Amino acid sequence: MIWDDDLLYLVGFVAFFSTPFLIYLLLLLRGAVHLAPTRPKASGRRLFGPLFVGYYYWLMRPLFGLALRSGVSPNQVTLATLVVAATAAVAIGTGHFALASALLIAGGSLDILDGHLARLKQMATAQGAFLDSTLDRICDGLIFGGCVVYYARTPMILVCLAVLIMSFTVSYARGRAEALGVSGAEGLMQRADRLTVLGIALAFSPFFAHRTEGHVAHPFYAITAVGLCLLAVLSTVTAISRILWTLKELKRRQIGPLLEEPRSRLEQLALNLTHHRASQTTGHLRTPQESAVGSHR
Repeated sequence: MIWDDDLLYLVGFVAFFSTPFLIYLLLLLRGAVHLAPTRPKASGRRLFGPLFVGYYYWLMRPLFGLALRSGVSPNQVTLATLVVAATAAVAIGTGHFALASALLIAGGSLDILDGHLARLKQMATAQGAFLDSTLDRICDGLIFGGCVVYYARTPMILVCLAVLIMSFTVSYARGRAEALGVSGAEGLMQRADRLTVLGIALAFSPFFAHRTEGHVAHPFYAITAVGLCLLAVLSTVTAISRILWTLKELKRRQIGPLLEEPRSRLEQLALNLTHHRASQTTGHLRTPQESAVGSHR
């Protein structure tokens, strides 16, 4: 019975996302929808590009309209994201990976919704942005902390800890760089990319684990383990690329004024040299006051 439930959930999961994606591709080919604009290069490129970003925003349009007509506020949606993330963390920690995948994707969708709703309702504030970013870090800690709990007695705990640490490093590198005036928001593993990869791995894991390992008390869930290894590697690459990008930009901005200063000194030296040669030719370099007096004589 459990195997049948696994198959039913997996088929429903794939159909829910693949069927609208095919429709989106047809609309894209007909010109009825357009791709999301490509961002300027800043410390790399995204794992999921404009095609998938545009598709997911198109998929969420009914939810956007429903939220806009409702009386819900962006901050309320942000707090709901925290509740969903906490529930997903418990589901991961207790081995309910199928449920966790649905909750994870629902939480990620709510995280997109709060910012979009704030813009649509013209309720975007600095307080809301701060709350959203802060709770995002808490949600990440809860979700990957759930992975740490589940794999606590296996070597995979080290991979889970690496993902947890690198997810915070990637986010902090962006926030600190922007505070210093450097834009470095891209990279292979942004928050939405991490949640997408983990959500897909969680959804596929039960079906294959129960067929390869049997119905054991604590399955290894190899697909999720592979997904976490992928997240660890790509998150580390993203963190390093953002750090190097930021250091490069800060160095460039620091050297720029230093290069302009010697040039100004050379211009002043050339001006002084011109005055010196003029004084040698005339025998006396008249001041502006002397010139004015001479003009009245």
